Amino acid sequence: MDYVDNQNILKGVFNFHEEVIRIPESRTRIMNCKFRSVVRPADQEMSVTGEGLMLRYYEGNSDFTYPVFMPGTRDRSEGAIILLHGLNERSWGKYLYWAQNLAENTGKAVILFPIAWHVNRSPEYWADPRSMITVAQGRSDMNNGNSFASPFNAALSTRLDMHPEWFCTSGLQTCYDIISLTGSIKSGNHPLFTANSPVDFFAYSVGAFLLEIILIANPDSLYSQSKSFLFLGGSSFEQMKGISKYIMDSEAFNKLEEAFIHQNPQEVKSKIHIPQLTHFNILWNSFIAMLRMDRFQSIRERSFYRLSRQISAIGLARDTVIPGKSILRTLWGTGNRNRIPVQILDFPYPYQHENPFPMNQPLIRMAVDHSFNHVFTQASRFLT
Repeated sequence: MDYVDNQNILKGVFNFHEEVIRIPESRTRIMNCKFRSVVRPADQEMSVTGEGLMLRYYEGNSDFTYPVFMPGTRDRSEGAIILLHGLNERSWGKYLYWAQNLAENTGKAVILFPIAWHVNRSPEYWADPRSMITVAQGRSDMNNGNSFASPFNAALSTRLDMHPEWFCTSGLQTCYDIISLTGSIKSGNHPLFTANSPVDFFAYSVGAFLLEIILIANPDSLYSQSKSFLFLGGSSFEQMKGISKYIMDSEAFNKLEEAFIHQNPQEVKSKIHIPQLTHFNILWNSFIAMLRMDRFQSIRERSFYRLSRQISAIGLARDTVIPGKSILRTLWGTGNRNRIPVQILDFPYPYQHENPFPMNQPLIRMAVDHSFNHVFTQASRFLT
């Protein structure tokens, strides 16, 4: 079976309701695990919850389910790979065979962990294009020529247009949750992992940006030995162009650029309602270091030099959202001193950042399968 076959099989069986999901013709199984965010409503000082697209608190963002792909028959894995997704992702659909492939080729359990306010941590109707048509039309009719407004990005675009600081609060909450998950795994308290299991990462798109913040901060030295494979991500924020009908519209992206690139970061920090929990300052400084190449340059470049044997990255030449050359420029730093392995590929078919391995296109099916195997063979070798 090829990439398309495997994806279709997984989409047919995947759900959040069964505790254990058996994958046909595979020894890998999917285990659905419960998680409670360490950032609680009281922590966020949110006396007003908001409603609709302006929700400030949603129970599903605090208490949710995440899937773990368990290879073989063991009850506990001796290694974890946390897979981080892209911005505005509302389902795990395109990542299912990514996770199965990594699990089967590394022998490690692969955790699909959702960013705050994404996937199943957001209300279901945000992901329903029919429910978002009116919102998208209103954003298209803005007087300032808003482009790429669509039902697919209407929820995220509306939220970030009104509150660009929520981009940061979502990321910070996710950082705290990943740190908590890592602690649970390493301490032996996670039911699917042996104590002291190594925790590695496969991070795609903005998930790579989020991961870099965690790696630079390295709270409690949790990630000193972690290996990280970055796919279509890893550049500084200023080199990204996240305007797409599947990510966000131009008005929302312009608000993000204004808040994080052009304004003083302290103005944004004053609007963040997550309290100064443990590690807040080092995570905040790491975030600032990843926004622009001229901010906290020494912190960023010293960190990537330290991590030069623990990171590998692949970008795409025709990626317009996070260009491959921007990933290389960020990871290598001034004078190309870091020498983190970065490949810039160019798949032999039309692709987009949001859809590097297109489905339902028979004429390029073999090429897609070959490109997928090329990327994930390298990822598995690096993460083994």
